[in-house]
Amino acid sequence: MNTVLFDHPEFDRHVNVYVHYDDKTELKAISAVHRAWNGKPAVGGCRLRNYQSADEAFTDVLRLSRGMTYKSVMSGLDYGGSKSVMIANPETMNRRETFLAMGDFVESLGGKVSTGVDVGLTAADVEIMGERTSYLGGRAALAPDLVTAYGVLTSICAGVKHRTGSDSLEGKSVAVQGLGKVGFKLVELLKERGATVVAAEVNAESVTRAQDTFGIDIVDPSIIHAQDVDIYSPCALGMVINDQSINEIQAGIVAGAANNQLTRPAHGVALARNGVLYVPDYITNCGGLLAVANDLEKTDEKWVWDKVDEIAETLDEVFSLADRLAIATSDAADQIGSERIAKFDKINS
Repeated sequence: MNTVLFDHPEFDRHVNVYVHYDDKTELKAISAVHRAWNGKPAVGGCRLRNYQSADEAFTDVLRLSRGMTYKSVMSGLDYGGSKSVMIANPETMNRRETFLAMGDFVESLGGKVSTGVDVGLTAADVEIMGERTSYLGGRAALAPDLVTAYGVLTSICAGVKHRTGSDSLEGKSVAVQGLGKVGFKLVELLKERGATVVAAEVNAESVTRAQDTFGIDIVDPSIIHAQDVDIYSPCALGMVINDQSINEIQAGIVAGAANNQLTRPAHGVALARNGVLYVPDYITNCGGLLAVANDLEKTDEKWVWDKVDEIAETLDEVFSLADRLAIATSDAADQIGSERIAKFDKINS
């Protein structure tokens, strides 16, 4: 292990980083374990992306695995966080052979990580991996994307209640960025609760499906964050809140499913300074983790939905701390999460 890892700005005492290259498929993969406790596997999804460089993938896997640990402890779980990334071109790769190779990589880790669906993967891809490894989660009937969408809805309602005193979405306007499985389901849930939705998506088929199903307005992805709405909900890739977008956001609340929405911690502070209530992403999007934990713990569906309901209580704790200390909600969530992680670290030291 060289000093580049330990000096990396996203390194946060990660306990393991594994790299893999498969000569047959030319798959390059990295799996990072941020924390591992109580003899349990570190939990986090597997992401497929045509990264521009290994450095970009390395930064992503460190940030995402750290986020999974915070997501776990803020969900009341005791799993450490991990994340796996596959550096491959989904347009040109041999999909079956590549996911078999990824399954071999996961199996070689001997249960140190449990992975599953993330950006770029389908349930069918995970089943292919399952031909080579059993260290997979989120394969039960309760789909991670379904639970995630309900978690985002719960978070939006919690944010609205904190601002208005009521969690009703009747008459509220929401800009949804991304119409993948989570974003599409979220639009359905928002419409059911009386919200007006405008959305953006790069995939033309997804746009057509959403328009045919919901009759919603669609705008260019480059301006979705700047819509004059009550709530902005990023549900695609991360780092959408950045130096350029930060002062273009007109919504009073930001709450979405995307990981790592803040490009830098300072952007959370800037949102607060601009009067925007940021609902921390690793709380908002914890539903996928809850679905995976449901598999690992062999619990019933009621356990999952009870945990989703608890998201509102967790956010109330975060909002209250932020108000009391006059700090950004992102900093308040990090403070609470860091304290919980420190307790687990001490117990497992």
